Amino acid sequence: MDLLKETQRSLYATVGAAAWMVDAMLAIPEQVENTWQEREQWMNRAGDAFDALAGRGQAVLGNAQEEVQHRARQVGNTARWIPGVVRAEGAVEEEELAIADYDSLTADQIDHKLPALSQKELRELEGYEMKNRHRSTVLNRIEELLGDEPWTGYDDMTVEEILPRMRSLDPDGREQVAAYESRHKQRRSVLAAAARS
Repeated sequence: MDLLKETQRSLYATVGAAAWMVDAMLAIPEQVENTWQEREQWMNRAGDAFDALAGRGQAVLGNAQEEVQHRARQVGNTARWIPGVVRAEGAVEEEELAIADYDSLTADQIDHKLPALSQKELRELEGYEMKNRHRSTVLNRIEELLGDEPWTGYDDMTVEEILPRMRSLDPDGREQVAAYESRHKQRRSVLAAAARS
């Protein structure tokens, strides 16, 4: 009796195992399909993420390139403020000078135009004059006008931009503005504001 039960039990187990295997085999295509769908979804997500990263990287590099170019221009412009740099490189052509038709003007005509120029423009003229005609009267006048601005960027500022900044200056700072302005553009409103105590 026990032998019969064990035999039946073994037979049932075998049939059960076979049925389980059949069920498992029948489920494989569905599982494979689900796996492929999941894989495709992951690939799409990964592709979207990769595209997003590539776009971000491109933007960063684009900004970096613009930043590098901007910094290079700043360095170049700053270098021109260093005495002798423009003179050494003779960097500009006549049509780039701040005074139009420079080569056709006399030294006296140029002398009257020099005070209105910025330090950068004066250095460019100095370099051009040194490289070309080397007129001592022009070079001496440029030398008289060269000097530190009251603050960086002063030469490029309008009266409307200068006056508010002057309000925060101490008497020495206003005196420096007055001295610089009287040697250069001689704008009355700036000189009047600098004279106020």
